Amino acid sequence: MARDEDVTRFIESSFPSVWSLEVLLLLRREQRGCTRDELVEALRASDLVIDQALASLVAGGLAALDDGGLAMYMPASKEISLLVDKTEDLYAKRPDAVRRTIISGSMSGLTAFVDAFRLRKD
Repeated sequence: MARDEDVTRFIESSFPSVWSLEVLLLLRREQRGCTRDELVEALRASDLVIDQALASLVAGGLAALDDGGLAMYMPASKEISLLVDKTEDLYAKRPDAVRRTIISGSMSGLTAFVDAFRLRKD
């Protein structure tokens, strides 16, 4: 069983935006392949947002794209599937907490990037 800390780390590392979580959960609910246009329409998002979300989900082992461009929920392992279950449950109960976790995860990467260019006094 996944611990709360595991779920938090999973959310921080797997979802660069709330859009990516929304795309994943929609793919999971549909249980079929969805085209980019279907995702754009269902989520009322832009092509760019959906493309970025799909790229991150595929790279993270959460979804797959077939040769025809259909996106499908396809976790790389049973453990990842369990973490997605826990994430969906938490998102249903405490959506603001999940959103804050996603934003804090993306902000830590941005902070590291900014720090790399910070001038330091030696």
